[in-house]
Amino acid sequence: MTGKGTLDQDNWAWDEFLAFLRLSKIPPVNVLLSSYWTMGAVRHGDYIAKVRITPDPSFAAAVVRRGIDPTSAAEVFRPALQAELQERPYAFDIQVQLCTDLERMPVEDTTVEWPEQLSPPVTVAKLRLPQQDISGPENLEKMDALSFTPWRVTTEHAPLGNIMRARKEVYRHSSIARHTLNKQPRTEPRSADEVLGPA
Repeated sequence: MTGKGTLDQDNWAWDEFLAFLRLSKIPPVNVLLSSYWTMGAVRHGDYIAKVRITPDPSFAAAVVRRGIDPTSAAEVFRPALQAELQERPYAFDIQVQLCTDLERMPVEDTTVEWPEQLSPPVTVAKLRLPQQDISGPENLEKMDALSFTPWRVTTEHAPLGNIMRARKEVYRHSSIARHTLNKQPRTEPRSADEVLGPA
């Protein structure tokens, strides 16, 4: 926060520190009950947007294993997800929040929350997870072999802003290091079937 004592007090990272404190107060829940959003802005055709994936309320209401106690076991999130998907399908809403005011909804400063009263998120698609058994070790092997990056998109949906530009190289180097350590080939999937199809 203080640059290890090298920054003037006016330049301390208060916004970042307060954002971290807000996040630390959110109790852990089943991953099916959490919302996920792009850290920074992305291009949305001719527009600028942030993307959020949030639980479909009707599916979220059916989740049985809601709260998660991270101290109860070595691994707590995956077993809860496995059990829920073995019992029922699930769905998330994919939402877009368009930038309508570059001053109040900045692209370069990711510590500024975009006000929903200026531009409420709009549901543009559904992400459907069928009822399935994901407990097999082959699923972990497939997941471990993948690399995720916000840059695997078309030009019309390219990430924007300094944080997203920094993430491009960080994600690439992280993927290279992980695949090297795990002695796995690092290859891009040629189709969704290679990722989502049967093992």
